[in-house]
Amino acid sequence: MRIKEERISKAVNKALELINAENLFIKENMTILIKPNILKGEEPERAVTTHPEIIRAVIRWIKKHGKHKIVVGESSGTTNPGATEKAFQGSGIKDVCEEENVEWTPFEQTKRKIYQIKDPLVLDQISSSVLLEEADLIINIPKIKTHWQCVLTCCIKNMFGTLILGNKPKTHARFPKLEDFSAALADIHSVSNPQLTVVDGYLCQEGSGPSKGDVVKLDLILAGYDPVALDTTVCKIIQFDPEDVIQIQKAEERGLGTSDLETFEIVGEKIDDVTRKFKMAKQRPVSVPLPDWLADYMSNVIFRARVKFDPNKCKLCATCWENCPANAISPADEIKKGNVPNWVKNECIFCYCCAELCPHEAVDFEINYVRNFLYSKVGVIFLIMLAGIIGLLLWFILSLIL
Repeated sequence: MRIKEERISKAVNKALELINAENLFIKENMTILIKPNILKGEEPERAVTTHPEIIRAVIRWIKKHGKHKIVVGESSGTTNPGATEKAFQGSGIKDVCEEENVEWTPFEQTKRKIYQIKDPLVLDQISSSVLLEEADLIINIPKIKTHWQCVLTCCIKNMFGTLILGNKPKTHARFPKLEDFSAALADIHSVSNPQLTVVDGYLCQEGSGPSKGDVVKLDLILAGYDPVALDTTVCKIIQFDPEDVIQIQKAEERGLGTSDLETFEIVGEKIDDVTRKFKMAKQRPVSVPLPDWLADYMSNVIFRARVKFDPNKCKLCATCWENCPANAISPADEIKKGNVPNWVKNECIFCYCCAELCPHEAVDFEINYVRNFLYSKVGVIFLIMLAGIIGLLLWFILSLIL
């Protein structure tokens, strides 16, 4: 066994021991569903997906507590048939499952079920795998990563992966406003409501996460039962303001947990001893207290980004435009010329699927605050008023001279 594998296994076992997670095994022959983050098939060292050795450690921990049926299930970020299988393979998680003799399956290859959501915030039903209903125990294993749209992707956001392939971009398109999309995340999480969460803080991403950020070796494993408290704890560790992570607020409103860490006993390492300031993604929502109309204006106009394609990295692989929920990437004419895709500004809902899923890291964003302001209605009014003021001053000066 390699040293790093041994360290990870010990850390996972210690975290689960500290919270007495063995009490979850209430009977023999349970069906246990493990839900990792397998956004796409990147190698583990890139920190895009849950590290396979953490999956291995959790599987072995389960095996120590009886004979149970273990299934590792996920649906990857893209809409292409076969994408999840490739992601399982590329991430190294398929190999771990087969070495440990447990089942791995794309959710899209299972029987599906329409789940009605009780007392929803915005989303009244979802279509997902019947495994969510059949499992006696669901274990969520997210990874700590920054996120273009949601600031942080961890416990609550990871269950977005229970939506099957094309349902993800459809949900983005249906809820283009971050507040509504964050509420949808809380509704989606409530369907499966994992009984246990093990957070992969071994290798993380900062900056341009969740797929092209900088890797951070944080060397942490967190475990707990409350996803809201865990996401809040992660924010404290990486020195983010939990108020910026809107899905935390929405999940708390949904009754999925509490962000008040004073009500919890945090065992193991102290937060102050493991903090490490993470870089945020360049594009993030307005977090200062503003009137709704002004916050919307700032988020949708001033902080509105332009999508950029790096012609040196783009391979015209079709991932971005095939998975764009708003059809805001129109490549047809450019393909014929051998150029990068076209970005249709007026159609874009800024869900960042194109950047998240690009296998070549060829998509980036640029925010020109001055340009955005001057091209907005308020900016035009401002320029007209400024021109009027300058005109009055000139008239006043000329009248004095003449």
